[in-house]
Amino acid sequence: MARRTTTASVGSRLVGALAWASVLALADSLAVRRVHHHREPSLWLFAETLALWLAFALATLPWTLLVDRALRGMLALRKFDHPLHASARHMLWTALPVALHAHLDSYTALGGNLAGLKSPTPWLLALALAVGCVIAVALLLAVLERLPVRWLVLGCTLIPWPIAWLVTFHSGGPSPMGLARPDAPNVLLLVWDTTRADSLSPYGYDRDTTPQLARFSEQALCFTNSRSVSTYTLTSHLSMLTGVYPSHHGARLTRQFFRPWATPTVVSRFRQAGYRTAAFVGTDVLRAQSGINYAFETYDDLVDPWATYTHAWALVHDVQSLIAKRVPGFAANGDPHWIQDFQSPGSEVLARALKWIEGDDPRPWFCFVNLYDAHWPYLPEPEARERFVRPYDGPADGYALRSNRVRAEGLKLGAEDARHVRDLYDAELWSLDREVDRFVGRLDLGRTGVVLTSDHGEAFGENGQFEHRDVLECHTRVPLLVRPAGSKEGREVREPAHGIDVAPTLLALAGLESSFETYGVNLLGPLAPERLLLVENRDNINPSLVKLALYEGDWKLVQFQGADRRLQWKLFNVAADPLEVRDLGAERADMVGRLRSELERLRARWGADDERDGRVQRVDNADALKALGYGGD
Repeated sequence: MARRTTTASVGSRLVGALAWASVLALADSLAVRRVHHHREPSLWLFAETLALWLAFALATLPWTLLVDRALRGMLALRKFDHPLHASARHMLWTALPVALHAHLDSYTALGGNLAGLKSPTPWLLALALAVGCVIAVALLLAVLERLPVRWLVLGCTLIPWPIAWLVTFHSGGPSPMGLARPDAPNVLLLVWDTTRADSLSPYGYDRDTTPQLARFSEQALCFTNSRSVSTYTLTSHLSMLTGVYPSHHGARLTRQFFRPWATPTVVSRFRQAGYRTAAFVGTDVLRAQSGINYAFETYDDLVDPWATYTHAWALVHDVQSLIAKRVPGFAANGDPHWIQDFQSPGSEVLARALKWIEGDDPRPWFCFVNLYDAHWPYLPEPEARERFVRPYDGPADGYALRSNRVRAEGLKLGAEDARHVRDLYDAELWSLDREVDRFVGRLDLGRTGVVLTSDHGEAFGENGQFEHRDVLECHTRVPLLVRPAGSKEGREVREPAHGIDVAPTLLALAGLESSFETYGVNLLGPLAPERLLLVENRDNINPSLVKLALYEGDWKLVQFQGADRRLQWKLFNVAADPLEVRDLGAERADMVGRLRSELERLRARWGADDERDGRVQRVDNADALKALGYGGD
């Protein structure tokens, strides 16, 4: 008889687990929709979240049975074995870890900084949260136990589905604000993330990595002296869309948002002119919550399965990351998960963009596409690998410095290792070139203006560096091609160009006047050969590590803080010394002094204040930033 009761108890708990998991999954799904309301809704959100909560419930069932067995002998509660009460306890053991983790996680800072947990406040609040949950469930039970258990379970299991379906209705993005000319050209901003100019065929690379881009450049303005605005994805993209420098729009690694109402973007201007607007991005770094989605009718930043945006998955993420630090077999070369990697393949991003472009909306369009394929890690497809990766038997792989072996053995990558990593990068570019060519081939280029560029470059052993955390030439020299609608003839442009020039040029391609001030220039017009270009590298957890680079022709002044926290400067001639080996500051002190004054004057125009903006703030996508190589280590 006792055995039969135990079996029935386990069975009722499993049925109850399905019911409670449905309710918890609905609550978690609604929380995701509240944050990511800009996305096209999908019933997959609820389905995936339900599967995740069911897995949690099954994982906690043995523990619930064990605790109940111990408590049954200690507590003489009349309804202890009532199915509703038993399943409620099971639900508490399932939901409490997720709720407590979500609470404590709000006290951690970028880079896994746990300083916020050292005070008693978060722990006392966690205790209060746990007690509050127990009381809330007890009060809920007092109401629910009056209802028939069978109908209650059935209702909790089935009702969340139609509710989840109802919230998938999407009202669309912002409504049009104007009426475009019937012959207005479409405009495309295509950003190849993390692409250095000297690795591309149109820029004289000795390997044919991007033959299709070379063909495209024959009908475009190809700027051979173009610099990025920063070396971090979000800040650089925002500068492209606003035409102002990072220290003006305010976003940085420790401040993952900006105020679009204070710093307008070209998107608003396109909407005012009657354009439909959309963005399709391949990285979580460009998540809508930064404010970059402002004025876009469609902003597609879904780069991982829906369930990975839930509170339940946040606990999975941190547990797996913790295990990976202790158990080598769980480490994944800097990637925290097998399911979630915070980025999306370019083929998927382009497919979604093309579907939107080819929709039945007759208005002209402005579309922004970010392609993350050339960003770390470098894992090319077999065909590309066979074409570009030369024989190599060393320790390096596509994960470079984050490779399990490199980290475990404390290796320093040498010239041969760097060459191998760059081979992998070249292969990624070749595949991306092919995907982009297929996409562009579907567009009506007779009516579509295109700007193709990158947010920053990448280092492969230059000055002993990898990735993009400095202002070396490999970090700042990026491709920039501008093709007006219907263009048939291209040419090289040697005058300096910059990321802040993208915004006014996008408007010029549409024949629109800017309605806000920018520091950039229209690249379709005349350009000054000795124009000053500023690069701001303010994206580090430590605000004192800000680096600035000011270009004037071939001269480059670099400002940074020394070990004594005082400002220092170096001067390079990047035409004669592209690796920046020889500091000419002592020999050309007069030029250093003049460029210092120009730097101060330029940034004073908008009141740049690196210390003011450098306070580390709560960053909701800290896990993504660390996984993608930012804010960690």
